[in-house]
Amino acid sequence: MWALTACSLATMLISPIAGSLMDKRSARSIYAVGTMFLSASLMLISFSRNIWEFILIYGFVMSLGSTLLGPLGANTLVARWFSRRSGRAMGITAMGTSLGGLLVPLILQALIEGMHSWRKACLLMAGIILLILLPPIFWLVRNKPADLGLRSDGGQVLDESHPPEAGSLKTELPNLMKDASFWRISMAIGVSIATFMTVLANLVPFAMGYGVPSSQAALLVSVISVSGFSGKVLFSVFADRINMKYCILAALLMAGLPLLLLVWFHEFPIIVLAAISVGLSSGAFLPAWGALVAEVYGPLIFGRVMGFMQPLSIVMVILALPMVGYLYDLTGNYSAAFLVLASTVGVAVIVFLPLAVKGKT
Repeated sequence: MWALTACSLATMLISPIAGSLMDKRSARSIYAVGTMFLSASLMLISFSRNIWEFILIYGFVMSLGSTLLGPLGANTLVARWFSRRSGRAMGITAMGTSLGGLLVPLILQALIEGMHSWRKACLLMAGIILLILLPPIFWLVRNKPADLGLRSDGGQVLDESHPPEAGSLKTELPNLMKDASFWRISMAIGVSIATFMTVLANLVPFAMGYGVPSSQAALLVSVISVSGFSGKVLFSVFADRINMKYCILAALLMAGLPLLLLVWFHEFPIIVLAAISVGLSSGAFLPAWGALVAEVYGPLIFGRVMGFMQPLSIVMVILALPMVGYLYDLTGNYSAAFLVLASTVGVAVIVFLPLAVKGKT
């Protein structure tokens, strides 16, 4: 828990800086630095001797690597390369994140069992990361389409009288503290992430509290994970045909309405339906977030906007998780906590509704 807390705090501090670097510096060099930090974190963990060393390494070194290589860095690059098809591109990128989250733990566990040492496994994994990531980063990653004489979405530049598109005309970061769109999107996404994280953390004990066997209740986590991946697949198929505003609104409702259902109905099939709905919501809102920011702000300041939004989302998660635990301890059940979360989703919907977004053409 301390390591995760340190990681969250470090990400809050790093994200605005990382977003600014992504907008102003070479994506290739930033990815390479992120890869080296990620590899170094595993190497240092393999030599750690006490819990505080692990917390510092995981919380700060690894968080730096994962921030530079994660959705913030990936979506910033995608926003530069895709315009009309940005939704599909970000959906596919999000699917890659899910696959990585599934495969890396399995590979690491196999290495631990094969080498009979988690320290040796982490050290070997550090080398594998360098070998797998650095070559394609240097060979394939290009900062923007203009570097290859292209327009966004792969369009060809026919002659010098039609230069490559620069993307959105927005090149200067607006005053985000006074920007209504920034706060509307931040609240919608922050509430969505907070709701998803609290449901993921509490749905199993909720089910067990109503007599569902532990082995059966544990399957709910898998249901959420599979539904989340399915949501990303569906989003990648339909993203470029719909307005991102409506996609975010649908994701909010799919996260909030099941909580109201669980206040009054506690049968296992109902809980499974709630898990599916929340999972689909998580699969949609994460790529939709990037696609919406790209539509509203354009690619040239995308990294900075996302970099400042990310800490706000983390703050909402940090507040939501202990709030649910406190209300559960106070009342002995999850009804009050779920009602508060559902009400917060309702407020987020009301705040988000006035957002002006150009529809798909």
